[in-house]
Amino acid sequence: MFVRKLVEKASKKHRIGGISGLRAEDVSPRLAFHYGVPADAALLAYDPALHVLAVATRNGQIKLFGRDNTQALLQSPSPVPSKFLRFAEGQGVLLNVNIWDIDTKKLCYVHPFEKEITAFSVLQNSFYIYVGDSFGNVSLLKLDLGQTCLVDMPYWIPFSESYGSGANVGNEVEVAFVSPQPLAENNRVLIIFRDGIMSLWDIKTSKVVSLSGKSMQQQSHQEAKAVTSACWACAKGSKIAIGFDSGDIYLWSIPDILNAQNLSSMGNQNLPLQRLNLGYKLDRVSIVSLRWVNSDGKAGRLYVNGFSDHAYLFQVLILNEESESRIVKMVLPLTEACQGMELVSGLSDPNKHKQSALVLLLKSGQICLYDDSEIERYLLHAQSRSPLALPNYSSVKLPYGDPSITAAKFYTSSADIHKTRNLYVTGHLDGTIRFWDASCPLLLQNLMIKQQNEENSPSGTPITSLQFDMSSSILICGDRSGTVRIITFRKDSSDNIFSFLHAKQGESYNVRCIKLKGAVTSISLISNSKRVAVGTEKGIVSVVSIEDASILYQKQLECRVSGGIASLQFEMYSHNGYDKDLLLVGMEDSTIYILEEETGKLLNTNPVQTNKPSRALLMQTLELSPDDPSVSDTHDTVSKESLLLLCTENAIRLFSLSHAIQGTKNIINKKKPNGSCCFASLIHSVSSEIGLLLVFSNGKIEIRSLPDLSILKEASLRGFSYTRNLNSSSSIACSSDGEIILVNGEETFFFSTLCQNDIYRHVDSINTIYRKDNSPREESSYVVKSPREKKKGIFGMIMKDTKASKGKQSDANGDEQFTATTSEELSSIFSCANFAPVSEKRNSSIKDDENIELDIDDINIDDNPQKQKGPHFPGLSKQKISKGFQSLREKLKPRTEEKVNSGNRKPEDDTSVSQVDQIKMKYGYATNDDPTSLPKMIGNKLQENIKKLEGINIRAGDMANGAQSFSAMAKELLRNTKNEKATS
Repeated sequence: MFVRKLVEKASKKHRIGGISGLRAEDVSPRLAFHYGVPADAALLAYDPALHVLAVATRNGQIKLFGRDNTQALLQSPSPVPSKFLRFAEGQGVLLNVNIWDIDTKKLCYVHPFEKEITAFSVLQNSFYIYVGDSFGNVSLLKLDLGQTCLVDMPYWIPFSESYGSGANVGNEVEVAFVSPQPLAENNRVLIIFRDGIMSLWDIKTSKVVSLSGKSMQQQSHQEAKAVTSACWACAKGSKIAIGFDSGDIYLWSIPDILNAQNLSSMGNQNLPLQRLNLGYKLDRVSIVSLRWVNSDGKAGRLYVNGFSDHAYLFQVLILNEESESRIVKMVLPLTEACQGMELVSGLSDPNKHKQSALVLLLKSGQICLYDDSEIERYLLHAQSRSPLALPNYSSVKLPYGDPSITAAKFYTSSADIHKTRNLYVTGHLDGTIRFWDASCPLLLQNLMIKQQNEENSPSGTPITSLQFDMSSSILICGDRSGTVRIITFRKDSSDNIFSFLHAKQGESYNVRCIKLKGAVTSISLISNSKRVAVGTEKGIVSVVSIEDASILYQKQLECRVSGGIASLQFEMYSHNGYDKDLLLVGMEDSTIYILEEETGKLLNTNPVQTNKPSRALLMQTLELSPDDPSVSDTHDTVSKESLLLLCTENAIRLFSLSHAIQGTKNIINKKKPNGSCCFASLIHSVSSEIGLLLVFSNGKIEIRSLPDLSILKEASLRGFSYTRNLNSSSSIACSSDGEIILVNGEETFFFSTLCQNDIYRHVDSINTIYRKDNSPREESSYVVKSPREKKKGIFGMIMKDTKASKGKQSDANGDEQFTATTSEELSSIFSCANFAPVSEKRNSSIKDDENIELDIDDINIDDNPQKQKGPHFPGLSKQKISKGFQSLREKLKPRTEEKVNSGNRKPEDDTSVSQVDQIKMKYGYATNDDPTSLPKMIGNKLQENIKKLEGINIRAGDMANGAQSFSAMAKELLRNTKNEKATS
């Protein structure tokens, strides 16, 4: 029965006799569940397709919040902070430069980088990712969901090409921001460097479209400031907002794709549209993040978050699309700095209306949600809006974390009665006591008792210590003022031991109070006992009668430091056939006094003391079995008498109890842990073996054996830190079977130490944020078909791209004509090297067989001795041939385009001569310095390849149309080249 099991476990903690020690195979320390927001939270990301919010920390953790209160904690092998956080929308994949699978909740891929990553942007509706580095370069990665990896693409944007005329080797400026331009995501990307230079890059032509921000560069030399954040401030991509560490915010005009004809007049701007003066500049509050929300197509809202070591400010502005922004602002009433923000959509209110919300991550780890539509309405009247708790979304603020927990006890059992298995009792800073059903890690509050003072009003005095006896349904609690309350619950006629959880004062329980001198620091009682011992910070021990709340006796004890009494324990001592009831008192400085329970007489006039005062955490008597294998021959005396265990912040000691009663300090064993211990408790296995649990202030947890005190196993709670004071938000409670609940601010850790299962219900379902089997992929715009899934074939793709190239060639006046780039064209562009790679070979996750450069001479078209059905290319696939032909076409094209565009080309658009010559020499073409042999070289090369392709056409009937098209294309290119040479 549940009551009997709890009583047995409680009695073990007071009268331990003939118990053997734990073994390593009995121990399995692990985090069972994590609830709430991690304390070191710093970044936010949201997946609108899956409705999942991700919170990244500075120590390698990522917390996920999903629908219906689901939440899960991801942990990387090393505590490395996340600098970036993005979802691959609707795919169940989270990116922080590496890849997380949110179904398995594991880090499934780590990408090698040679340079520091400073900017990161996911190109939506595709699988491509822009990565900016500390050398000013922008690289392309492709997310391969099949292999679950990131693949380095040949396409890249070198600093020397994108920065403009000021680019010098050895004087690189790191990329601060990279993002595709709205309405032209597949055609343009904006690069903002740390010094304020903005480069709008054309993906197809691999050249700069617009270069702005020279004035920012000059200001950065005169005044030390750097770009810290940026965001688009217009739906069509014509405005960008940039924030600096100096507190400056500038709005810049960017040439949008719809007004390409006016590009020449807007191409190089040196002055911003507007400078926003919001009060950040005065205190040099760094603009850490910017977010923009489109409102009605004519105006939008700009969310500005700034904070530094000495100030913080969060504001919302109205920005007009077409004209200069009017400064209509609202300051959100935040009580602390905002670490991050994210805009989420698709949430439903009780009326089933879709809502969007602003999610703010505060410095303490608390998350606040604001209704975005309410912010828009209140902006018109410059009024603030209080936080909004959105329905159908995870409650990210702990109900038991505010007010802070100041005392806690935890009771568990393997038996179920009335659906309650685990009971968690907490005392709070406001004087309330709360009972929680901890059968599921989403704690359910069953009862709250508000302490009353003499005027019958809430006392509001913090609870400092409490004990609950399940068998007698008696709760003893003490507070900072020295008031001790004895709360007795009345049992009903049913067999429901938890009927008191629905109690009301005067009907189901009564309260008796007693006033002591000093804050209550320790309470001890035994099941079915009529006495309770209470210790205070003044060093006074009081033994109180439970029936009438009268003081039986008091004893003043000396302590070498302030803090009073840390631990109390009733103990029956047997020696030479003589039994005696004792009261053991452990002081704050680790001094141990032994009193006679009945009279309070001091038995050891010379108390047992440590050499140096150290805070006592646990005092407990033990008696191990003589046949315990952990008791060696050298510990014969240990097995024959009781021991006294004393755990302090810096040491563990085992004393002889009989010697302690006589006033002699006889240390049987002593260990010094590595670190500062903040909590200690004895734990019991199902078969009654005992061990010692230690929790350290840095989150380390050790399980040690008894009596040799050796470490059986250890673990670590990343992100947990313990501080001991009444205003602290940290608390620890441990059940007798090694289940621990650790509260740290806005998060709670449920930690298990022994090899037992099914301690908590519904853990798997609560941890399930997303399942691949139930993924809404048909709703996601992120899914695109790869080129190999199309039925047009590789030659069809080449011809399609060739026609587009010829169209661009015919545009001799240099004006750009916008055409949307499809995913197939984007794949073709990114799969080819637009510039020579850096001299040092980049780390790549591409497979070896995909990393081979295809030369036109490498195509093996010799007769195959073995006849096979259909076309056959040894060592080559259609994709490789496609890449090869595309690469060949790109290598032959520059010379022709150079003649056409030489009159309109700008100096900064010229490619490095040495790089072009190196590529031409590698493939046997003439350099720029030797133009006479160019027609002959091209003619010989193309004639040879035409013959090879005609041979392929004969042997591969299925590819006849494609081969003829390619041959025609090659002949036409040869004819055009000869004609151009003749006319020149």
